[in-house]
Amino acid sequence: MIHRFAHFEIDEATREVRAGERVLTLQPRVFDLLVFLARNRDRVVPKDELLDAVWPEVTVADGSLQRAVSLARNALEAAGAENAIRTYSRQGYRFCAEASVATNPEATATTPPLPALVAARTAYAAGDWPGVVARYEAIDRVDGLEGEDLQRWAHAARCAGKPHEAIPPLERAVVAFTVRGDRRRAGWVAVLITMLRVEWREFALAKGWYHRASRLLEHEPPCRERGYLDFLGGRMALMENDIEGALALSRCARDAGEQFNDPDLEGLGLMHCGEASLYLGNIREGLAALDEAGAAVAGSKLSPWAGGLIYCGVIFSCMTRADWQRTTQWTDQFTRWSADKGAAGYPGLCQMHRAEVLILRGKLQEAEKVIRSTIATLARQAPWAEGEAWKVLGDILVVRGDFSGADPDLTSTPALQALLGRARGELAAAEGRTADVLNQFRTAIRISQTIQAPLPASQIRCRLAGLLADQGDREAALIELTAAAPILEEAGSVGLLNHCAKVRGLLDPSRSP
Repeated sequence: MIHRFAHFEIDEATREVRAGERVLTLQPRVFDLLVFLARNRDRVVPKDELLDAVWPEVTVADGSLQRAVSLARNALEAAGAENAIRTYSRQGYRFCAEASVATNPEATATTPPLPALVAARTAYAAGDWPGVVARYEAIDRVDGLEGEDLQRWAHAARCAGKPHEAIPPLERAVVAFTVRGDRRRAGWVAVLITMLRVEWREFALAKGWYHRASRLLEHEPPCRERGYLDFLGGRMALMENDIEGALALSRCARDAGEQFNDPDLEGLGLMHCGEASLYLGNIREGLAALDEAGAAVAGSKLSPWAGGLIYCGVIFSCMTRADWQRTTQWTDQFTRWSADKGAAGYPGLCQMHRAEVLILRGKLQEAEKVIRSTIATLARQAPWAEGEAWKVLGDILVVRGDFSGADPDLTSTPALQALLGRARGELAAAEGRTADVLNQFRTAIRISQTIQAPLPASQIRCRLAGLLADQGDREAALIELTAAAPILEEAGSVGLLNHCAKVRGLLDPSRSP
């Protein structure tokens, strides 16, 4: 149903409030409040009736209702509809906006959306994410898209497992909302871009979008968008080891989530409060916050993205403390929750933690199956963590005694070839295979020099000189030391220079028996 008034219209089907070409941004509860008042505009609606209608089965204070009314008024005033909602002291509220002549939903004055656009939005409502992406791509080739549809396109790309394809439509949505004059909506999309950049560890880009979102939202009253900005600020502060700053911002995010009835935001803020408290040594307070965040996922209607992120944070924090009992319990809880949801926002990282727990339990075969699937997921969604997953797989195979089955391509770059040669040289030295030691170390030195890495080459030369000295090959050892010394002196490597001096002492002919 569409409610039309002189300056705006309320579309219940799309959950949009439109003022001409603008779409006003309203929180879900605020939109529900506005719809209920519009449906009952012929009377004063008591406060208790509004609370029951908008917050069913939830106990909230009058302050929540007052804030929702205030936000609805602010949005309508921006559309030129001042005094659309009137307060009747000790009675309630009444919707007093002037109805448009075109009150029949079929008598719309606006141009209906194109059939292709309707199909894309229908696919979005049905959760057909690949279909949504394909439809929006086709539409975009022949016609432009509004900010809301660009957002839908980006969200569908993420859900379809193509998160990097979400960035271009989101960047365009920021421009579209800014041009429209809707800085709050533009700020929220900038927050979403910041989230993605943080997830991918692209910190320079993340900070740029974080500051852009801050500028767009700086004149907005307290709102959930600013709460998410605080959450991201706290997360980046944790990564930069600013623990006090992270705790302060995370508390702001947690409080904003509670204030604006956003369980995702509240749970995310709680998680980072717990992490920061642990780092500061406040163990009891930190564990309490983490446990509460985990429980909030199980007991609330959190999105898969937020729930997955919270469980990852909780489990990782427990594992860092070697709190295996708590780790196991939350991993079991996450597994059940993930199965209920059908997917998680961070399936790769969370499944990697699950594999680690399975290793502790001795379920190596199951752990290997989980981690091999996880490696493929991380390669697409979080490549910065892929190496850690390979390490977990290596741990599994070492425990099983399989020393050949988990190698990724260890010679895909010259630097890796040099590292591999050095490792094989050390293994040969431990096993007394002299010829292999010389061959592997000299190969590693040659490759390091080729890629202009003289310091690693000099470190290997020092090690090689010591081995040659032990074998009595004085001339070869001195050659290696002479080549290494200038690089080590320039680098100020005191420890290795002292080692070289000791080796030279061993090579002094006067000390020969």
